[in-house]
Amino acid sequence: MKSMKVATFVIFMLGKLAFGQSWVEERTYVTPQGATPRIDGLLTQPIKGQIGSFVWFQVQQGYSQAYGGATYSPKPWVQFALGAGLEEDKRPARIGSYVWIGKARLSALGVFEDGGSGFWHKAETNYQISKTLGVGSLSERFKGSGPKIEFSVPHTVLKLWFAPLVYKQTLRSVIGVRWSLK
Repeated sequence: MKSMKVATFVIFMLGKLAFGQSWVEERTYVTPQGATPRIDGLLTQPIKGQIGSFVWFQVQQGYSQAYGGATYSPKPWVQFALGAGLEEDKRPARIGSYVWIGKARLSALGVFEDGGSGFWHKAETNYQISKTLGVGSLSERFKGSGPKIEFSVPHTVLKLWFAPLVYKQTLRSVIGVRWSLK
């Protein structure tokens, strides 16, 4: 039932957006216990001038969440966002925010959330070495931190990436495929 509420919220918010700078990503976390796939997505749309809107969502077995809200871009290379929505939890209310900074070859994204299931955050950086190769870092609460290597598939909207993460002195890996929806 809670998954249906989250899915309904995502569909409602998607109907409100014509995609701007947006992506959907499948990422799989690999641990000694097995592999756990998850879908993440960020959909944005400029509204007027420095103001826009966004939807952020995550879906994996046993958990899903989605929230949306407003973005503010005081400069073309920085964007702040704040929103509210629902998650699969006894207390489904969720709030979230992000900060994106990107200029030339360097970009960084920080996502911060709180609500029913508690505080969560992730941070990603990328330095684009060439048109096809990027290097950076990934840190996500409950998953770990480590370097990240990204490969842009030429003539497509796909990026493939890999990050070996360390969490509580245990090595984990995450493999991802990101589809740009520009």
